[in-house]
Amino acid sequence: MLPMSWRPAARALPCVLALVLAVVSSGAGAFARMCTSADTLQFGNRAVGSATVQHATVRNCGDEPLAFTGVSVHPATGPAWHVETTCATGGVLAPAAACAIDVTFAPQSAGQTSGALWLHNTTVTPDQLVTFYGRGVDARAGSAAIAFEPAVADVGTQDVGRLGAPQAILVRNVGTATLTPSALVLNGPDALDFRTLGSGNGDDCAVGADVAPGAACRINLFFQPSAAGTRRANLVVDAPQLPALAILSIVGQGVDPAVASAVTVVEYHHAPTGQYFITAEPAEQAFLDAGGLGADWVRTGFSFRATARDAAIDLPACRLFGTPGVGPNEHFYTADAAECAKVRADPSWQDEGVAFRAAAPVGGVCAAGRAAVVRLWLPGSDALASRHRYLVDAREIARMASAGWVVEGPVFCAPA
Repeated sequence: MLPMSWRPAARALPCVLALVLAVVSSGAGAFARMCTSADTLQFGNRAVGSATVQHATVRNCGDEPLAFTGVSVHPATGPAWHVETTCATGGVLAPAAACAIDVTFAPQSAGQTSGALWLHNTTVTPDQLVTFYGRGVDARAGSAAIAFEPAVADVGTQDVGRLGAPQAILVRNVGTATLTPSALVLNGPDALDFRTLGSGNGDDCAVGADVAPGAACRINLFFQPSAAGTRRANLVVDAPQLPALAILSIVGQGVDPAVASAVTVVEYHHAPTGQYFITAEPAEQAFLDAGGLGADWVRTGFSFRATARDAAIDLPACRLFGTPGVGPNEHFYTADAAECAKVRADPSWQDEGVAFRAAAPVGGVCAAGRAAVVRLWLPGSDALASRHRYLVDAREIARMASAGWVVEGPVFCAPA
C-alpha cells in the first residue's frame, strides 16, 4: 500500500467600419424602430476628379416616436466623402416619418477609401451606422495588372498557437506599366491568424516600391492559427495603376495538437480480485478483449482521452505494477514527476514505462477544453489489496465514494 504521505492533495482598421443592423424589439407593446433603405453604399471605382452621389432614407418603422441623440460623420471617414442629411441631432421622427442622407464620393487621389455616418438614437439599437465604400482610380488605371503566385495561398496545417514556417507569395506585374503599390493589407474573417514579414532586401513588396512590368516582389506569409479548423483571410493589393483591387485568397487549417494525437484509455475490471486496469494500447486492448488473461477481465464501459505516449506534447504518465508478493496487486499511474520518481524508488513497485501522456491540473482544475480524470483509492485490508481507479464520470465517482473509496482528486486533464 502506498504511504498516505505520498499521495498528492486532492486537486480541487486598417480600420474597417462596422455595420450595425437595426434589430426588432422582441418585447410586447409599442416601440420605435429605425429602418434604412440602405445600410451600406457601394460606389465602386470612380475616376479621380469626378463626383458621384448616392442616397439613403431613414424611416421610423415602429409605432412610437424616435429621437436622434447624435448624428455625426465617423471620424475615420476619408476626405473624399461629403455627407448631407436632414437627420439631425435632437430631431424626432414620428411613426412612418423619414429623413434623408445624401453621400457624395469625390476622390482626389487613387485608392480605396471608406466612411460612415453615426445615427445615435433612442431605439433598442441606439448606435447605428450607415457605411460607404469607394475606390478612386486615375488615368493610369488598367495599365498594370497583378498575378499572384500561387493563385491561392494554401498554407497547410499548423498547430493552434504555434507559428509556422513562411510561405513565399510572389506579386507579379503582368501589365505594361510600372506598378507602385499604395496598400498591402491582410483582411478577412481570420486575418489576425496570418502575418507578413519582409526579407529585408530589394525583393520585398512595399508601399511605394515600384515593380516593373514582368517583374515580381515577394511577401513572406506566416500562419499562427488561434483556433482549430479552417482559417481564412485575404491579401489585398491596391495601386493607382490597377483597374480594381487585387485580392489573394488565403486558407490554412488550425489543428489542436492534443486532439490530433489523442488516444482512448479503456478501463477493465477483474471481479475476482477487484482490480481495475487502464490501457491506451490497441494491441493490449485486443489481447484482453480476446481473453488473453482469462474471461474475467472485462471492459467496464468507462474510458477517457489522453495523448499518445510518443507525442511531443503533455506530460508522460508513468505506469507501475505492484511487485508480486510484496506490493499491491494492481497498476498505478501518475503524471506527477516527483510522485513517479518516489514510487519507482520503492521496491514494492515495478516500472512499466510510459502509459500515455496527459496535461496536469493546476490547483486541481483543468484548462478549458480538458476533462478532469479523478483518481480514487481503496486502502484494502493489507498492502496487496490496495486498489486505484481513474474516472471522469461524476456519477461513477460519487458511487465509488459512497462505497468507501477515497477521492484523491484530479490527476490528469484529458482532451475533450
